[in-house]
Amino acid sequence: MKSYDVIVIGAGHNGLIVASKLAASGRSVLLLEASETYGGMARSEVLFEGFQAPELASNAVGISKDVVKDLGLNKYELLFNEDGLKTVGLSLENDSIIFGSDFGKNVKGIREDEFKRWKELRKKFFNQSHLFQKLASQIPVGRNQKTFGSKANLIVTAAKLRLQGKEQFQELLRMITMCTADLVEEELETSSLKGLISFDSTLGIKLGPRSPTSYLGLLYKLSQMKSSYEEKSLSISGGVTSFINALFKSAEENGVDFVFKSKVSSLTILDSVAKGVKLENGVEYSAKTIVSSISPVNTFLDLVDLKNLETDLTRRIKALRYSGNTSKLNIILEDLPKLNGCQNLDTNCRYLYAPSLESVESNFNFLKYNQLPADPNFEMYFSEITSESSLNGAVMASICIQNTPYSLKDDWKKSKEVLMNKVISTIQKWAPEFKKSILYKSLLLPHETEKKYFVAGGHWHHNELQIDSLYSLRPTFDLSDYSTPIDGLFICGAGTHPGGNLFGLSGLNAAKKILRESSK
Repeated sequence: MKSYDVIVIGAGHNGLIVASKLAASGRSVLLLEASETYGGMARSEVLFEGFQAPELASNAVGISKDVVKDLGLNKYELLFNEDGLKTVGLSLENDSIIFGSDFGKNVKGIREDEFKRWKELRKKFFNQSHLFQKLASQIPVGRNQKTFGSKANLIVTAAKLRLQGKEQFQELLRMITMCTADLVEEELETSSLKGLISFDSTLGIKLGPRSPTSYLGLLYKLSQMKSSYEEKSLSISGGVTSFINALFKSAEENGVDFVFKSKVSSLTILDSVAKGVKLENGVEYSAKTIVSSISPVNTFLDLVDLKNLETDLTRRIKALRYSGNTSKLNIILEDLPKLNGCQNLDTNCRYLYAPSLESVESNFNFLKYNQLPADPNFEMYFSEITSESSLNGAVMASICIQNTPYSLKDDWKKSKEVLMNKVISTIQKWAPEFKKSILYKSLLLPHETEKKYFVAGGHWHHNELQIDSLYSLRPTFDLSDYSTPIDGLFICGAGTHPGGNLFGLSGLNAAKKILRESSK
């Protein structure tokens, strides 16, 4: 049995980050991945005629600057785009808008007086997202906290927030549990603008814009965009693949050993101490420290014998809400279609179909009853294919469809094509040549994501990102600081603080926690 200082389970971006950071400290690190390659839910797949692209991830927005700096990723020639993408909000009612980059710093298609109100509302949103920004890079206070460090950080953060001013602090307390609908309806009137903000507040979260606390979804999104109100958001022009490749190169150069096609079947635990792992093929490895970057549901219910967990903790893990509600539609087109027959679609834009707040709320209502949305909301990105294959010059449309249920009341086998056709028919209304230009299309539903990417429920955040599952409550209070009741076992995936997307701070924070613990 080969032995390492650290074994990391799962080569998603958080797994790559924690492995690279710990290997850089001089530890011997083994990274085990169930699939054939690295990247996790952001990995590239062969989609059509040898063309590879991420099947799930759409864009490299919201990557933490702390991760880039700490791992020295600049040396891998990543191209940083500090302006981000502008969004075209599509509407059938002739009130389409162009929502400028940097989350609507400029907005075309609304009246001047509404834009002034939007500027004030936007400023308020970003000011309040400071709390999330500050907390994101902190190791949460946990049940077994032995030092005053994290508690002191939390106190200092709260004090700084209070010092921003009494009025701002009171306004945050007023708004933090509110629904997005109440906030935007107070100040805005353009339907497509309210629909855009409602969509961004609830994408990947089982809430509608009229659900209490849905405003937190928007604060979370904005906290990933900026490290301060005056700074630009960070995205990578080379896309998701460039970021994932940089993380892999960093881990390789720091000495991480990789073993692919090696799914872990169980953890070896003796007297509540993690000793190693066993693979499905029977191979075993031992280590003093084991870090799981996969879903906490998969980690504890699949890999840990439940006799090693307290009954209450097992119950809380089983009670996590982890059914995904976002689907991914990938379409390859012969060329970039024209908008309304004349204007080319733009690869530097995000196209969003959420024409009104009521539309987003209606989609959520269908989800509540496990039904297919009648008029699906979605966001869409275009990228040109520049490979030397027969697809050179073709275009990929990457489409995230909101509020698609994990379990459908009807049969998904019959409804899958219906959902694809609904989305394509909607796009056809602005791009009449779209449908006849399609070379390939593929839809990945939440239950299919679960099976292919080994993530419980197919949830992109591993479990719901709501007010009862943030900071020290993520995924549960027992597990909030990346440590677990099993000595030597840590967790660092999207199901931990501060959450999913390509943020990467779950992996970085967990690595810092492990290094801190070992230095005592």
